[in-house]
Amino acid sequence: MSLVLTRIQNIRSNSNLDKYEYRPSRYGALDAFIQQSNDPTGILTEELKQKARTSIGNILETPVIDYDKDITIGNTRTLTIADSENTSKMVQINFSTYSFGFTIAPAMYMNNEIGIQKDFETKLMKYIYKLAQKLDQDALAKLAAAKTQVIKNPLLYDKTGNIINAKWTERENVFGDLEPIMAANDFFGQLHIVGDAGVESIMRKLQQHGLYNDVNKQNEFGNKIIHLTNNMPLASGKYAQGYAINSGSLGFMTRFERDCLLGTVSGDGHEWGIATLPLLNIPCGTYFYDSVGDYSAIAGAATADMTRTRKEHYGFAVDVAFLTSYNSDAKTLASPIIGFNISSANAHYAVPVQQVVAPPTA
Repeated sequence: MSLVLTRIQNIRSNSNLDKYEYRPSRYGALDAFIQQSNDPTGILTEELKQKARTSIGNILETPVIDYDKDITIGNTRTLTIADSENTSKMVQINFSTYSFGFTIAPAMYMNNEIGIQKDFETKLMKYIYKLAQKLDQDALAKLAAAKTQVIKNPLLYDKTGNIINAKWTERENVFGDLEPIMAANDFFGQLHIVGDAGVESIMRKLQQHGLYNDVNKQNEFGNKIIHLTNNMPLASGKYAQGYAINSGSLGFMTRFERDCLLGTVSGDGHEWGIATLPLLNIPCGTYFYDSVGDYSAIAGAATADMTRTRKEHYGFAVDVAFLTSYNSDAKTLASPIIGFNISSANAHYAVPVQQVVAPPTA
């Protein structure tokens, strides 16, 4: 009877049931920019990266020289040598600010099943995932804006819209043909491919045609660096889409507010610094302070008594610049970025076998 009359409270235990509420995605465009920024033969120099880091409050510029389209090769020896001056310009580097923040009230965890560290980590990571998505989307927009408007030899592919448009029947050949198409534009470096799930799907199927198979298709993709992204909206009528980028053509730079660089600690407890963000592995400015106030409304009845308590405030901010190689005349000079896609029209993996029965003879 005592068991019947006793009130049995819910048994509670920590678990990982919520492990998929917040989860990382694939940020291939961002990854391509970051990876190529570390290429010693790329478009960024260590001097430029260091100056960018501390450039807040100033205009950051870098000198470039325009392509000279008017030069010619003569066929006679002349007494007078003419001038052939270069045209130089200053290119301004533009940054965008990305910021987020959250708070922690330490006292509220005294009667809470969720610990302070788990709550902090969840709050931090949900913003990092969102930041990664935003950065990847902006990186994709930069690739779209900088893709080449000149495709000298598209081979047999349609190039409407300055994009290599492959048919479904050409899906097994287009990845291998990206090198000669880029070479026709005088780009001969290793190719980075930023692509969506359709690109992954086709490459996985090409892997099935390996060294000892009927047809070896490994060279179609095996010599390329692949960056997959889930942030490229699938265009209507397309199965796969992406960009082919000549190695060393992209740049990713960060800069920070002055007090983060100085590591300022104010007399009233405000602190600035720079930390490396988990997952993204990029530096980010940090800002911290605490406050005291009536925070009884944070979590309803669970915090109703917290009419005067301490709260911690965590802020994160970084300025980011996405760079592509300079092009003085995009309409006539090829860019090291080519957009491509594969049509979904008439797409199928197998053709059903149809049995044809001959009509009876008389």
